Amino acid sequence: MKQFKNQLMQKQRQEQKRLIDMETLLNLFKIDMGITHNLRDAFFIQLIKSSIQEIERRGITLDKTKADDQMLIVDYAAWTYRKRQEDLPIANNIQHRMRNRIIEERIAKQNAINEI
Repeated sequence: MKQFKNQLMQKQRQEQKRLIDMETLLNLFKIDMGITHNLRDAFFIQLIKSSIQEIERRGITLDKTKADDQMLIVDYAAWTYRKRQEDLPIANNIQHRMRNRIIEERIAKQNAINEI
């Protein structure tokens, strides 16, 4: 019974942390976009979730508690939002950060394999 209770508490903490992370991402996005109202929050949350999925499909593992990953997500989501109307190419800084992350992860994997 105690083990079940501990697992339940751990799941609740993870869910709370996930919600806090999404709230942080939403707030950062709205600051970047200069938005002060809550009228489109549901849309923005879906946009952020979609951006996370797109970044992860490129082979990047995100840690939403890290500031640099949060900013990558927010910048990508902001670009996606702006691109809808202006058809802008992805910013070079976003491309460079994603490429650097992919290279870092490949190096880490290769180092882990070499250590075995």
